[in-house]
Amino acid sequence: MSVRACNQCYFHAHDLCALARTEPCATFRPARRDGLVPPPQARLIERPTALQPLVAQAS
Repeated sequence: MSVRACNQCYFHAHDLCALARTEPCATFRPARRDGLVPPPQARLIERPTALQPLVAQAS
């Protein structure tokens, strides 16, 4: 993993950061040519419910 610094952050690079810190914070997003890229989201996994066995038996 590469070392992150505030001067590499999108918000710092565009004068949008309101924090007076030297280390990256939880909202760090890399400053890229293609702009602000959202962080990857976790996959949604369908969880079984208590009603699923009843629905399967009814069909």
